Amino acid sequence: MTMNSQGDIQPFHFPTTTVLVDDHEEYLDVVPLLLDPMVRVRTFSSPRSALATLGNNGSRPVPGGGWLYRWKDRPSETQELVALDIDSIHRVVYDPERFAEISVVVVDQAMPEMDGITFCKRLPNPHIGKILLTGRADDATAIDAFNSGVIDRFIRKNDPLAIEKLQVAITELQHRYFDRASAFVAETLALGNFRFLRDPAFREVLQSVTATFQPVECYVHCNPTGLLLVDAWGIGRFLLVQTDEDLRTHYEIAADLGAPDAVLEALRSCESLPWFNSRDGFYHKGVERPEDHMYPATAVSGEQWYYYALIDEVERFRLQHVKSYRTWLREQDLSLSADSRPRFT
Repeated sequence: MTMNSQGDIQPFHFPTTTVLVDDHEEYLDVVPLLLDPMVRVRTFSSPRSALATLGNNGSRPVPGGGWLYRWKDRPSETQELVALDIDSIHRVVYDPERFAEISVVVVDQAMPEMDGITFCKRLPNPHIGKILLTGRADDATAIDAFNSGVIDRFIRKNDPLAIEKLQVAITELQHRYFDRASAFVAETLALGNFRFLRDPAFREVLQSVTATFQPVECYVHCNPTGLLLVDAWGIGRFLLVQTDEDLRTHYEIAADLGAPDAVLEALRSCESLPWFNSRDGFYHKGVERPEDHMYPATAVSGEQWYYYALIDEVERFRLQHVKSYRTWLREQDLSLSADSRPRFT
Protein backbone atom coordinates (compact mmCIF):
# COMPACT_ATOMS: atom_id res chain seq x y z
CA MET A 1 0.00 0.00 0.00
CA THR A 2 1.76 3.15 -1.22
CA MET A 3 1.50 6.60 0.29
CA ASN A 4 -1.60 8.60 -0.59
CA SER A 5 -0.59 11.88 -2.23
CA GLN A 6 -4.10 13.34 -2.44
CA GLY A 7 -4.97 16.41 -0.36
CA ASP A 8 -2.45 18.34 1.72
CA ILE A 9 0.96 16.72 2.10
CA GLN A 10 1.20 15.20 5.56
CA PRO A 11 4.28 16.10 7.63
CA PHE A 12 4.67 12.45 8.62
CA HIS A 13 3.17 9.20 7.44
CA PHE A 14 4.00 5.50 7.73
CA PRO A 15 2.09 2.22 7.38
CA THR A 16 -0.04 1.35 10.39
CA THR A 17 -1.99 -1.59 11.79
CA THR A 18 -5.70 -2.35 11.48
CA VAL A 19 -7.47 -4.24 14.27
CA LEU A 20 -10.26 -6.69 13.37
CA VAL A 21 -12.60 -7.74 16.18
CA ASP A 22 -15.14 -10.54 15.64
CA ASP A 23 -16.23 -13.47 17.79
CA HIS A 24 -16.32 -15.78 14.74
CA GLU A 25 -12.89 -17.42 14.38
CA GLU A 26 -13.52 -18.38 10.76
CA TYR A 27 -14.16 -14.77 9.80
CA LEU A 28 -10.96 -13.68 11.51
CA ASP A 29 -9.03 -16.30 9.56
CA VAL A 30 -10.44 -15.45 6.15
CA VAL A 31 -10.73 -11.64 5.98
CA PRO A 32 -7.01 -10.79 6.34
CA LEU A 33 -6.26 -13.14 3.46
CA LEU A 34 -8.70 -11.31 1.19
CA LEU A 35 -7.34 -7.83 1.88
CA ASP A 36 -4.27 -6.22 0.35
CA PRO A 37 -1.28 -8.20 1.74
CA MET A 38 0.44 -4.88 2.49
CA VAL A 39 -2.26 -4.11 5.08
CA ARG A 40 -1.29 -5.41 8.50
CA VAL A 41 -4.35 -6.83 10.30
CA ARG A 42 -4.27 -7.81 13.96
CA THR A 43 -7.23 -9.97 14.96
CA PHE A 44 -9.11 -10.39 18.24
CA SER A 45 -12.03 -12.68 19.04
CA SER A 46 -12.60 -10.88 22.35
CA PRO A 47 -13.58 -7.18 22.28
CA ARG A 48 -12.52 -6.78 25.92
CA SER A 49 -9.03 -8.07 25.12
CA ALA A 50 -8.86 -5.76 22.11
CA LEU A 51 -9.80 -2.74 24.25
CA ALA A 52 -7.21 -3.71 26.84
CA THR A 53 -4.54 -3.85 24.13
CA LEU A 54 -5.62 -0.52 22.67
CA GLY A 55 -5.64 1.05 26.11
CA ASN A 56 -2.27 -0.33 27.19
CA ASN A 57 0.02 -0.24 24.16
CA GLY A 58 -2.03 -0.37 20.99
CA SER A 59 -2.11 3.38 20.57
CA ARG A 60 1.52 4.41 20.81
CA PRO A 61 2.53 8.06 21.28
CA VAL A 62 4.39 8.25 17.97
CA PRO A 63 2.52 10.99 16.06
CA GLY A 64 3.39 14.27 17.75
CA GLY A 65 4.64 12.42 20.82
CA GLY A 66 7.89 14.11 21.86
CA TRP A 67 7.99 16.99 19.43
CA LEU A 68 6.33 19.74 21.44
CA TYR A 69 8.17 21.60 24.16
CA ARG A 70 6.65 24.12 26.53
CA TRP A 71 8.83 26.93 27.78
CA LYS A 72 9.07 27.33 31.54
CA ASP A 73 9.05 31.11 31.24
CA ARG A 74 5.53 32.22 30.42
CA PRO A 75 4.76 35.62 28.88
CA SER A 76 1.76 35.88 31.21
CA GLU A 77 -0.25 33.86 33.69
CA THR A 78 -2.65 32.72 30.97
CA GLN A 79 -0.17 32.06 28.14
CA GLU A 80 2.81 29.84 27.48
CA LEU A 81 5.21 29.42 24.58
CA VAL A 82 5.36 26.13 22.67
CA ALA A 83 8.34 25.04 20.55
CA LEU A 84 8.16 22.39 17.84
CA ASP A 85 11.23 20.19 17.39
CA ILE A 86 10.93 19.67 13.63
CA ASP A 87 14.26 17.88 13.37
CA SER A 88 13.00 15.02 15.54
CA ILE A 89 10.06 14.16 13.25
CA HIS A 90 12.10 12.20 10.72
CA ARG A 91 13.68 10.19 13.54
CA VAL A 92 10.45 8.21 13.82
CA VAL A 93 11.90 6.16 10.95
CA TYR A 94 14.39 4.66 13.44
CA ASP A 95 11.60 3.27 15.63
CA PRO A 96 11.38 -0.45 14.67
CA GLU A 97 7.82 -0.74 16.01
CA ARG A 98 6.32 2.33 14.37
CA PHE A 99 4.18 0.13 12.12
CA ALA A 100 2.42 -1.34 15.17
CA GLU A 101 0.59 1.99 15.57
CA ILE A 102 -3.15 1.20 15.34
CA SER A 103 -5.03 3.60 13.10
CA VAL A 104 -8.25 1.70 12.22
CA VAL A 105 -10.53 -0.78 13.98
CA VAL A 106 -13.02 -3.02 12.20
CA VAL A 107 -15.54 -4.46 14.64
CA ASP A 108 -18.58 -6.71 14.35
CA GLN A 109 -21.78 -5.27 15.78
CA ALA A 110 -23.32 -8.55 17.03
CA MET A 111 -20.99 -10.06 19.64
CA PRO A 112 -22.08 -11.66 22.93
CA GLU A 113 -19.32 -10.12 25.06
CA MET A 114 -19.87 -6.54 23.84
CA ASP A 115 -21.56 -5.08 20.79
CA GLY A 116 -19.54 -3.16 18.22
CA ILE A 117 -20.97 0.28 18.95
CA THR A 118 -20.21 -0.02 22.67
CA PHE A 119 -16.69 -1.08 21.70
CA CYS A 120 -16.25 2.01 19.51
CA LYS A 121 -17.50 4.30 22.27
CA ARG A 122 -14.83 2.94 24.60
CA LEU A 123 -11.86 3.41 22.27
CA PRO A 124 -9.23 5.56 24.03
CA ASN A 125 -7.77 7.22 20.91
CA PRO A 126 -10.10 9.69 19.14
CA HIS A 127 -7.96 9.65 15.98
CA ILE A 128 -8.63 5.95 15.26
CA GLY A 129 -11.02 5.25 12.39
CA LYS A 130 -13.97 2.97 13.23
CA ILE A 131 -15.66 0.58 10.80
CA LEU A 132 -18.73 -1.36 11.93
CA LEU A 133 -19.64 -4.71 10.37
CA THR A 134 -23.40 -5.23 10.41
CA GLY A 135 -26.20 -7.58 9.51
CA ARG A 136 -29.35 -6.48 7.72
CA ALA A 137 -31.19 -6.01 11.02
CA ASP A 138 -28.54 -3.53 12.24
CA ASP A 139 -29.10 -0.86 9.58
CA ALA A 140 -31.02 1.62 11.74
CA THR A 141 -28.61 1.24 14.65
CA ALA A 142 -25.58 1.67 12.37
CA ILE A 143 -27.03 4.76 10.68
CA ASP A 144 -27.70 6.37 14.05
CA ALA A 145 -24.15 5.57 15.22
CA PHE A 146 -22.74 7.02 12.00
CA ASN A 147 -24.79 10.22 12.24
CA SER A 148 -23.75 10.73 15.85
CA GLY A 149 -20.05 10.24 15.01
CA VAL A 150 -19.56 7.03 16.99
CA ILE A 151 -18.47 5.17 13.84
CA ASP A 152 -16.98 6.36 10.56
CA ARG A 153 -18.22 3.64 8.19
CA PHE A 154 -20.52 0.62 8.32
CA ILE A 155 -20.46 -2.33 5.95
CA ARG A 156 -22.89 -5.21 5.71
CA LYS A 157 -21.19 -8.54 6.09
CA ASN A 158 -23.42 -10.13 3.45
CA ASP A 159 -22.70 -7.40 0.88
CA PRO A 160 -21.15 -9.08 -2.20
CA LEU A 161 -18.70 -6.16 -2.35
CA ALA A 162 -17.99 -6.16 1.39
CA ILE A 163 -14.26 -6.91 1.06
CA GLU A 164 -13.75 -4.29 -1.64
CA LYS A 165 -15.60 -1.70 0.42
CA LEU A 166 -13.62 -2.69 3.51
CA GLN A 167 -10.32 -2.25 1.67
CA VAL A 168 -11.30 1.22 0.48
CA ALA A 169 -12.53 2.26 3.92
CA ILE A 170 -9.34 1.08 5.65
CA THR A 171 -7.18 2.99 3.16
CA GLU A 172 -9.19 6.19 3.57
CA LEU A 173 -9.27 6.03 7.36
CA GLN A 174 -5.58 5.24 7.67
CA HIS A 175 -4.87 8.38 5.66
CA ARG A 176 -7.32 10.38 7.79
CA TYR A 177 -5.62 9.12 10.94
CA PHE A 178 -2.50 11.05 10.01
CA ASP A 179 -4.52 14.08 8.95
CA ARG A 180 -5.92 14.19 12.48
CA ALA A 181 -2.74 13.23 14.32
CA SER A 182 -0.62 15.76 12.44
CA ALA A 183 -3.12 18.65 12.38
CA PHE A 184 -1.33 20.88 14.89
CA VAL A 185 2.11 20.10 13.47
CA ALA A 186 0.91 20.80 9.92
CA GLU A 187 -0.63 24.12 10.95
CA THR A 188 2.60 25.18 12.62
CA LEU A 189 4.85 24.12 9.74
CA ALA A 190 2.68 25.96 7.21
CA LEU A 191 3.65 29.23 8.91
CA GLY A 192 7.33 28.76 8.10
CA ASN A 193 9.50 27.11 5.47
CA PHE A 194 7.06 24.25 4.86
CA ARG A 195 4.32 26.15 3.05
CA PHE A 196 4.74 23.72 0.15
CA LEU A 197 2.93 21.10 2.27
CA ARG A 198 -0.35 22.90 1.58
CA ASP A 199 0.38 24.26 -1.87
CA PRO A 200 -1.66 22.46 -4.59
CA ALA A 201 1.11 23.15 -7.11
CA PHE A 202 3.60 21.20 -5.05
CA ARG A 203 1.10 18.44 -4.41
CA GLU A 204 1.38 17.64 -8.12
CA VAL A 205 5.14 17.39 -7.72
CA LEU A 206 4.78 14.79 -4.99
CA GLN A 207 2.25 12.87 -7.07
CA SER A 208 4.72 12.62 -9.93
CA VAL A 209 7.44 11.45 -7.55
CA THR A 210 5.29 8.82 -5.85
CA ALA A 211 4.08 7.51 -9.21
CA THR A 212 7.59 6.24 -9.95
CA PHE A 213 9.24 5.73 -6.57
CA GLN A 214 6.18 4.57 -4.55
CA PRO A 215 7.18 5.40 -0.96
CA VAL A 216 5.20 4.12 2.01
CA GLU A 217 6.80 6.48 4.54
CA CYS A 218 7.21 10.24 4.48
CA TYR A 219 8.76 12.63 7.03
CA VAL A 220 9.48 16.36 6.89
CA HIS A 221 13.09 17.36 7.43
CA CYS A 222 14.67 20.74 8.08
CA ASN A 223 18.14 22.03 7.25
CA PRO A 224 17.93 21.23 4.43
CA THR A 225 14.19 21.52 3.92
CA GLY A 226 12.40 18.64 2.26
CA LEU A 227 10.80 15.24 2.64
CA LEU A 228 12.47 11.96 3.50
CA LEU A 229 10.68 9.26 1.47
CA VAL A 230 11.14 5.54 2.19
CA ASP A 231 9.67 2.63 0.25
CA ALA A 232 8.50 -0.74 1.62
CA TRP A 233 11.99 -2.23 1.19
CA GLY A 234 13.64 0.53 3.21
CA ILE A 235 15.11 2.30 0.18
CA GLY A 236 15.10 6.05 0.65
CA ARG A 237 15.02 9.20 -1.44
CA PHE A 238 15.14 12.80 -0.32
CA LEU A 239 12.89 15.36 -1.99
CA LEU A 240 14.92 18.53 -1.48
CA VAL A 241 12.75 21.67 -1.59
CA GLN A 242 14.17 25.19 -1.66
CA THR A 243 12.80 28.67 -2.23
CA ASP A 244 14.43 31.82 -3.59
CA GLU A 245 15.08 32.91 -0.01
CA ASP A 246 16.67 29.55 0.86
CA LEU A 247 19.02 29.69 -2.12
CA ARG A 248 19.90 33.31 -1.37
CA THR A 249 20.95 32.26 2.14
CA HIS A 250 22.98 29.35 0.73
CA TYR A 251 24.66 31.74 -1.69
CA GLU A 252 25.59 34.28 0.98
CA ILE A 253 27.09 31.63 3.27
CA ALA A 254 28.98 29.96 0.42
CA ALA A 255 30.30 33.30 -0.85
CA ASP A 256 31.54 34.28 2.62
CA LEU A 257 33.41 30.96 2.87
CA GLY A 258 35.02 31.28 -0.55
CA ALA A 259 33.10 28.61 -2.45
CA PRO A 260 34.11 27.97 -6.09
CA ASP A 261 32.59 30.25 -8.71
CA ALA A 262 30.70 27.32 -10.31
CA VAL A 263 28.88 26.66 -7.03
CA LEU A 264 28.07 30.33 -6.52
CA GLU A 265 26.75 30.72 -10.06
CA ALA A 266 24.55 27.61 -9.71
CA LEU A 267 23.07 29.02 -6.49
CA ARG A 268 22.66 32.51 -7.93
CA SER A 269 20.84 31.23 -11.03
CA CYS A 270 18.70 28.72 -9.06
CA GLU A 271 19.79 26.06 -11.56
CA SER A 272 21.16 23.65 -8.95
CA LEU A 273 20.37 22.79 -5.34
CA PRO A 274 23.01 22.18 -2.66
CA TRP A 275 23.21 18.82 -0.88
CA PHE A 276 26.30 19.31 1.24
CA ASN A 277 27.15 16.71 3.86
CA SER A 278 27.12 19.23 6.69
CA ARG A 279 24.76 19.04 9.64
CA ASP A 280 22.81 22.11 8.54
CA GLY A 281 23.09 21.47 4.80
CA PHE A 282 25.15 24.60 4.11
CA TYR A 283 28.48 24.86 2.33
CA HIS A 284 31.56 24.50 4.50
CA LYS A 285 35.26 24.78 3.81
CA GLY A 286 35.98 21.12 4.41
CA VAL A 287 33.75 19.82 1.62
CA GLU A 288 35.63 18.06 -1.20
CA ARG A 289 34.59 18.60 -4.82
CA PRO A 290 31.63 20.84 -3.89
CA GLU A 291 30.35 20.81 -7.49
CA ASP A 292 29.52 17.12 -7.01
CA HIS A 293 27.13 18.09 -4.23
CA MET A 294 24.98 20.28 -6.47
CA TYR A 295 21.87 18.75 -8.08
CA PRO A 296 19.89 20.06 -11.08
CA ALA A 297 16.81 21.93 -9.91
CA THR A 298 13.29 21.79 -11.27
CA ALA A 299 11.25 24.94 -10.74
CA VAL A 300 7.53 25.00 -9.99
CA SER A 301 5.33 28.04 -9.47
CA GLY A 302 2.71 27.92 -6.73
CA GLU A 303 2.05 30.34 -3.92
CA GLN A 304 5.74 31.09 -4.45
CA TRP A 305 8.55 29.65 -6.56
CA TYR A 306 9.87 26.29 -5.40
CA TYR A 307 12.96 24.46 -6.63
CA TYR A 308 13.21 20.76 -6.02
CA ALA A 309 15.41 17.74 -6.71
CA LEU A 310 14.92 14.06 -5.91
CA ILE A 311 18.17 12.81 -4.39
CA ASP A 312 19.24 9.16 -4.23
CA GLU A 313 22.32 9.67 -2.06
CA VAL A 314 20.79 9.53 1.42
CA GLU A 315 23.62 7.86 3.36
CA ARG A 316 23.38 10.57 6.01
CA PHE A 317 20.09 9.04 7.22
CA ARG A 318 21.66 5.62 7.90
CA LEU A 319 18.67 3.80 6.45
CA GLN A 320 20.64 0.55 6.49
CA HIS A 321 19.87 0.51 10.23
CA VAL A 322 16.14 1.08 9.69
CA LYS A 323 13.63 -1.77 9.79
CA SER A 324 11.67 -1.72 6.54
CA TYR A 325 7.94 -2.29 6.35
CA ARG A 326 8.35 -5.56 4.43
CA THR A 327 10.81 -6.85 7.02
CA TRP A 328 8.42 -5.94 9.82
CA LEU A 329 5.50 -7.65 8.04
CA ARG A 330 7.57 -10.80 7.59
CA GLU A 331 8.42 -10.80 11.29
CA GLN A 332 4.74 -10.49 12.20
CA ASP A 333 3.85 -13.40 9.93
CA LEU A 334 6.59 -15.57 11.44
CA SER A 335 5.46 -14.64 14.93
CA LEU A 336 1.88 -15.64 14.15
CA SER A 337 2.85 -18.97 12.63
CA ALA A 338 5.02 -19.83 15.64
CA ASP A 339 2.47 -18.70 18.22
CA SER A 340 0.08 -21.40 19.44
CA ARG A 341 -1.66 -19.19 21.99
CA PRO A 342 -5.27 -17.99 21.55
CA ARG A 343 -5.49 -15.08 19.12
CA PHE A 344 -6.92 -12.66 21.71
CA THR A 345 -3.90 -12.76 24.01
